[in-house]
This record gives sequence, C-alpha cells and structure tokens, in this order.
Amino acid sequence: MSYRILLLGGGSGGHVFPLIAVADALKEKAAQSGIPLELMVMGEGDFLKNACAERGLVFKPVMAAKVRRYFSLLNFLDILKIPVGLLQSLWQIFIFMPDVVFSKGGYASVPGAFVSRLYFIPIYIHESDSVPGLANKVIGGMAKAVFISFKTTERYFKAGKSFMVGNPVRKDLFVADKMAATQMFGLDQSKKTILVMGGSQGAQKVNEAMINSLVMMVSKFQVIHQCGQSQFNAVKAEVDRLIKEGQGHYAEAIQKNYKLFPFFDSKQMAAAYAACDLVVSRAGAGSIAEIAMLGKPAVLIPLSTNASRGEQITNAVEFSKFGAVYVEEENLNPNILINQIEALLEPAKYQEVSQKIKTFASPDASDKIAATLLGQPAQ
Repeated sequence: MSYRILLLGGGSGGHVFPLIAVADALKEKAAQSGIPLELMVMGEGDFLKNACAERGLVFKPVMAAKVRRYFSLLNFLDILKIPVGLLQSLWQIFIFMPDVVFSKGGYASVPGAFVSRLYFIPIYIHESDSVPGLANKVIGGMAKAVFISFKTTERYFKAGKSFMVGNPVRKDLFVADKMAATQMFGLDQSKKTILVMGGSQGAQKVNEAMINSLVMMVSKFQVIHQCGQSQFNAVKAEVDRLIKEGQGHYAEAIQKNYKLFPFFDSKQMAAAYAACDLVVSRAGAGSIAEIAMLGKPAVLIPLSTNASRGEQITNAVEFSKFGAVYVEEENLNPNILINQIEALLEPAKYQEVSQKIKTFASPDASDKIAATLLGQPAQ
C-alpha cells in the first residue's frame, strides 16, 4: 500500500516554490528507499496549479478566504468561501486520506489543515519568514512540528516544537551554465549583469526604482528585469517612452543592455541566476534562500511595514549579517541604488561577500523535511 502525503499551499511564489522543492525531495527519497509514494497537492491559485502541472503532481483546488491588511469589500465576500473550502477539503481529504500532511502556510492552506486535524492526521508546517504569517500562527498550534528558516522565528511557537532547517529551494535553479545563459539573454559576457526581480507578483516600488535608474544603469551594467505579469505593460510603456526620448543619446544602450520579462519559468530563472553577477530583490524568504545558494551579492529592498507585517524588513536585517545590503523603500533613489551595486561589485569585496552569503544557505532543507515526513531520520 502506498504512503500518502498531502501538501497544502498556494498563493504567491513564496508559498508555492518551497512546496514544490519538498515534493521533489519526497519523490527522490521515496524512490531511493523503495517506498511507494502518492502525493497530492491541495490549495488555491493558478500559480500553484501551473507549478503542479509542470512537475506532474496531482492538484486539487479548494476555495480559501484571504485576510487582507487593508479595507476591502473582498474581505467580506471571502467569508462566503470558508464553508465551501471546508466542505471541499472534507471530501478531498476523505478520498485521499493521507498518512501525513505538510503545510507551507498562507491562507490557501488553512481549510486543509483544519480538516486534517479533524481527521487526526499528523500535520507538519514550514515557516519561511522571520515573522510568521497569520495562517502559520494558527496552524502551528495544531502542528506536530514547525520547520523554520530563521532562528528568531522559534519564539512564535510552542517551546520544543520548532526545528531549524532553512528554506527549501528548487535544485534545478542552480544547474544552468553561465556562458549558455549569457547567450540566451543576448548579453555580453565581459560586462557585469544585474538581475532585478520583484517576486512572482511583481513589486511596484522596485519597478519604479528600476525605471528611474534605467538610463544610468545601462550606461554601467547589463540588466535582466523581472517585473511581474500584472505590471509588465506599465513598465514596458515607461521603457518605450525612455527609448523614444533617448533617440540618438541613450536609447541604444537601453535596447542593448536591458532585458525585460514579466515572469520566469524554472529554466529562465535558472538561466537568469547563472548569467547575473548581482541580484536586486525584495526580501522574501524564498528569494533570500535562492540568493544564498548562489552566493551572489545582493541589494534587498524589503516591503515596508505599511504594506506587510514587517517580515521582509526582519528578513533583510538577518540576511545583512551575512553580507547582503538592504535599502528601505523610503530611502530608495537611483544614486543610492547604483552606489550600493558598485560597492558590492568591487573585486575585493565581491569575493568576501559572496563567500559569506553562501554560509546562510541551507541546501539540505527540503531533504530534511522530506525525511521527517517519510518517517526517516534527518541526516
């Protein structure tokens, strides 16, 4: 009889990508140990659905209520999703009846976690950020164990329940060849390349900083910019405007040295990481974990406390202890951004920061989680 594991999550890439990394590790470890394994993923959102399709994972959608940190009528409408999501979860989990449940957190994981508790199925959760989200604070009380990425996170959960493992990352992101990646993006290998990314949903402040800095940036560096699907048209319109205004002056440099993308699939993301020399990013835990694995110097622009619970600022502060630099949104301007990039790219400092950042990485995080879920000793 197969050993069944239910994976819960959804929403943004920060909740989806680690879930996929754990699924990959589970399949690999089960195959090595001769364990017949069945995986099912349950949650909400096209992002999770597409990621599961790419990996060949069974996906069951359920409705989930999102709690927004601002006034919105959608908060009231989402209340109607709660009973529907619970009923969907009751049915799907009854049919699958897993041996164990792994939740990545986020609002999409809540219905499945509550129902799993009703069925007395052991629940394990992972918290990526230094400050846990509301869903994991709630589910943590029901969980058998909580895997964490920052040591400071353990104070939010019951003593003895937290285990420091790091943040799971997809291993296929770190196998691309630099020369092939440079050619893929049409870049000059002799020039420094900056990767600018705002996460799966984009980041308006990061995109604005990139546009405001663009003319100066392309005069010094090559830039790969992932701006988010929802913001692609607006960013492209601004870039087109700059090109039109800069004809005969800086337009050619933009066209040659700036590459704009709405979003990256796994292969494109791996190539962008391989091609770049430095990363400018939000301070989501997933991005930080990937940057640490790469050992690439980074300038972090954490989401402000006005738009979040402050976890990205805490993430950035923790990561800065390992050599990364962070700039708060209210202090962000073209000169500061470019000065920080140039300082990190100085040859002597670059190698020092690169080695220090690598010490933050947890390359075996997904393997440790997978071993626990399969009932094996974590190595």
